[in-house]
Amino acid sequence: MALDRPKWLADLSRAFKRHRQGRSGWFIELHGERLRVLSAELPSRPDEPADAPPKRRSVTLTTPPGPATAAAALQEACRMFDLVMAGSWSWPDPEGLPGADDPLRLSPTALQKLVERLKAALVGEKIGLDTWYRTYRLYLSRLVEVAGQQAWRDDRSLLEAVLQSWPPGTRARQMAFDRLRRLWREAAWPWPDEIQAMRGNGKAAADPEGVRAFTDAEIGELRSRLQRSRRLTPADAVAWDVLIAFGLRPKELQGLQLDQEEDGLVARVTRSKRSSKGSSGARSVPAVPPAGWPADCHDLLDRWRRHGLPPGLLAARSPGEVMAQQLARLKLSKPVGLELDRELVPYSLRHAFALRLATDLGLHPREAAALCGHSPQTHMAVYGRRLDQPGLLAKVRRLQSESGSSGS
Repeated sequence: MALDRPKWLADLSRAFKRHRQGRSGWFIELHGERLRVLSAELPSRPDEPADAPPKRRSVTLTTPPGPATAAAALQEACRMFDLVMAGSWSWPDPEGLPGADDPLRLSPTALQKLVERLKAALVGEKIGLDTWYRTYRLYLSRLVEVAGQQAWRDDRSLLEAVLQSWPPGTRARQMAFDRLRRLWREAAWPWPDEIQAMRGNGKAAADPEGVRAFTDAEIGELRSRLQRSRRLTPADAVAWDVLIAFGLRPKELQGLQLDQEEDGLVARVTRSKRSSKGSSGARSVPAVPPAGWPADCHDLLDRWRRHGLPPGLLAARSPGEVMAQQLARLKLSKPVGLELDRELVPYSLRHAFALRLATDLGLHPREAAALCGHSPQTHMAVYGRRLDQPGLLAKVRRLQSESGSSGS
């Protein structure tokens, strides 16, 4: 609705109308995270028949939206309008990149041009700008960087060098492989199937010791540093205590509710999660704090009601990244009693919670998985080594003892 348009966009539309001197049928709108111009006077696209009937078509502007860039967006839109009226505007040439046999296509300049073309094709149409920065830019920027290191004789050599930037079997290499292949498909260049094995399955070799979880002592150190920090607020301390007591994913802080029941505190998770491993919906999680904590988890419900959770954390695209930055600063602060391992991350609190469910409460993996919000298969894949190891060692000692007794 027009009433929902921000003021800068309304001003931009009026300025564009003045430039057209009242010529109707042209519009500027915000589509996803990009600006686009719509008009039935735009010529047929290259993939449409030459005699295609007039219809409203759209062109996504390269200028990002916002009040700071409105003047540049107006200039780009007016330039497009003037060229269309003069009959000299045309759609970007899909064949504007070097062909599959052109050795210059592996140059940084040609690859950067291809990256920009892919970005224009995806952003605002299929994905948002934020998704591009999170899941495309890193991998494609590395491609352009490696391409500038030498003259590459073929696609395979270049792609292998780029993929070696990430450890084998990791999710990062799998993502890089998929993004590079999508780029090659955009250019209609042949993909070297010989490098398929480099993609892997996104699962790096598991640590033989199992997941790295916070110990109770490390949780105590973390809380001490939180209370001493001058940068973090009481609301930040509430967020960390919620992760400790309920083993939530940082993203699940969004939409979370805490309640008091007869048996103790309960977290109501409303945020759902979908992935290739399955999906999880709303669930209720009882507090299972570390040993030595009071039943009320240090007045957690009262502090929740007084301070809530940090608004900036809840509004963040990735609360986990925000908390990871906080933890990195806390690790650099002066220890209260012991050092915090550099391998510890906010998710390590979730690992500690899952292990408490097994070691302190003796829950079956299926029951613990339900509280953690994932499948029993995922639970055993992540925690199996830590859950099985104590019993396995005890079994070996028992069998050794029995063997020694029978031998005597």
